[in-house]
Amino acid sequence: MQELLKNKPFVTMVLASLFNTVGGELFNIVFIVYAQTMPFAGLAVSVASMAWVAPALTAIPTGYLADRTVRKTRMQLVIKLVQVCVYLVIAMAIGRSKSLLVFLLLVAMDMASSMLEGYASSLWMPVLKHLVRPGQLHQATSITSAASNVAAVISAGGGAVLIAILGNKFTVFALINAATFLLAGLLVAIGYREFARVEVSDKGSPVGKHVGLSYSLRVTLGEFRSSTFLILMVGFGCLVNLLGTALQPLLNLGLISMPEVWWGSYGTTIAAVNGISSLGLILGALLASDSLRRLPMAHLLTGVMAAAAMVGVNLVWLHIPALLFLPLLVMNYLLGKINPRFMTMLISTVGEDHLAATMGVVQTVMMIGAPLGQMIFLALGNLVGIVITVSLYAGLTGLLALAIFFTGLLGMNAKDPTPDMGRRQKSG
Repeated sequence: MQELLKNKPFVTMVLASLFNTVGGELFNIVFIVYAQTMPFAGLAVSVASMAWVAPALTAIPTGYLADRTVRKTRMQLVIKLVQVCVYLVIAMAIGRSKSLLVFLLLVAMDMASSMLEGYASSLWMPVLKHLVRPGQLHQATSITSAASNVAAVISAGGGAVLIAILGNKFTVFALINAATFLLAGLLVAIGYREFARVEVSDKGSPVGKHVGLSYSLRVTLGEFRSSTFLILMVGFGCLVNLLGTALQPLLNLGLISMPEVWWGSYGTTIAAVNGISSLGLILGALLASDSLRRLPMAHLLTGVMAAAAMVGVNLVWLHIPALLFLPLLVMNYLLGKINPRFMTMLISTVGEDHLAATMGVVQTVMMIGAPLGQMIFLALGNLVGIVITVSLYAGLTGLLALAIFFTGLLGMNAKDPTPDMGRRQKSG
């Protein structure tokens, strides 16, 4: 890790990404608060809450555009400038009107900025690949993942503090957001020469810049046809997201009627749940060289689902406060390892001419399950009761854990290239 921290272009890129995440996450929190002040608060909060799905659902076209973009670093600067302008406009408009039309325009601008950020993230992928040595790639993706999680924690905590201090001064928050994107742009400008140097030209690639989206997708889908492991990972990833992302809203709903599991008050318990989850993600990404680096991905995914099942079992039958937090820590620690390792595999093995498009397909398929799982289990929780819903949740997550484990034993583990990447990183 010390070598990577001495790599100034890599550190500059991580810091630029951190400022991007802080800005985006902070305003997402503030926008929910702003939506609550509307006369149509219920509709406004629902629209604002679902807006986060848009960037994931547009990952395929933004990935395609990123692959076709020749001067990626220059486009990074253009995106930052556009985002600064977007939030300056939002600062001038927010809070000036309570009309539905103005609110929807503000949501559209915020979503456009988020989609641009997805485009910018895709532009970084081939640059990152050439900023570090091949043996450092896993550790580099782990650091970038940890930085993103740290930024999310900073945004959540800082947002709560700033809301308490500033109240409903939404214009100030929009200006803060514009400033974070400006700082990110300045960091890109500082590292511009080195970033531009390592960019890879698309000349002579199988998928040139004039090739259409449909052909690009066919080339991308060829990666799936040639890799059974990739198909299984994306399929299980979709199911894990469907169940895993439903756990937090289920806890929010279930803990209301389960004071015996609280640590102090309901609010303190929810805050502790969020903090433990974030801590697990950060530690899992940073401790990339621990003994779990050699475990197959199927075993890690099995652990994630088994830990989620344990949370459900505890809520319904055991009611032990410590067992609310320990499985959450384990679950997110393992997730913190899975995401960087999977990204490292894709960056290492997928051609640069369709790397971002492949990542876009993977992200879209995996994220489709997230809003669906939340809606299903929240609806069940309100219709049939939290005990029955959490029991069903624990049963499904347990069955998925067993399915992933036996799939691994029946061949998925043998096709898994990621433990070798962990060994190479350690030996290097």
